[in-house]
Amino acid sequence: MAIPLLEIKHLTHSYTDGNGGIFDISFSVSRGDFIILAGRNGSGKTTLIRHLNGLLRPLEGEIRLHGNNISKDLTLTRKTVGMVFQDADTQIVGDTVFDEVAFGPENLNLDRKLINKKVFQILERLDLTRLKDRNPATLSGGEKRKLAIAGILAMDSEIIIFDEPFANLDYPATQSLLAIIFDLNKKGQTIIMATHNVETLLNSASRLLIMSQGRLVEDGSIEDLLGKLESHGVKEPCTCKIKAIPPWRP
Repeated sequence: MAIPLLEIKHLTHSYTDGNGGIFDISFSVSRGDFIILAGRNGSGKTTLIRHLNGLLRPLEGEIRLHGNNISKDLTLTRKTVGMVFQDADTQIVGDTVFDEVAFGPENLNLDRKLINKKVFQILERLDLTRLKDRNPATLSGGEKRKLAIAGILAMDSEIIIFDEPFANLDYPATQSLLAIIFDLNKKGQTIIMATHNVETLLNSASRLLIMSQGRLVEDGSIEDLLGKLESHGVKEPCTCKIKAIPPWRP
């Protein structure tokens, strides 16, 4: 039996103030999965995903990456499991778009020519080449999220985790970001996305996890679980209610 790419076993975390937390969460992630992690605000989605690359440490349970506990090599874990935060400004450190994408490979002490080649390839792939000399602070919200993805791709991450990636984006920016995410997954990238807006992803995600009050309450296919969303505080897509084709696919 193949070892899962990522395996979460009985994960529990509580905060010192007694608010929030997650309780006894277990599931596994296979290579190439596209997983929606849904739940109302405060259900524990962000707490859970911040454990997956070691930003938070569990009170109980463990996370295994390629069969190894992630706590044994957090540097490797954070290279392998990249995260795009809801507020991309919190993870952007470079003075220019080019510098930002190069930052990770530089910290891995890669050859300069290899770094430059990799950065230009990723900028081209994400349609950011024209912005390579721009200060990231001058970019739009959608451009900043694309830049955050570029920085993760430069590290050759096997898993990309998104935390509410479409928050505060208009329709064109959402469409642009969706096209990138769909293409990444189509080419084999493993995606985990924490969101309360599942309608944008109906035609592409392979699996739906639903959280409620810090617990994983559902884990299954999109088709089987869509009807259970509203019982856990997540709005069911209007396109499902009227049985229309979702309009979000680029």
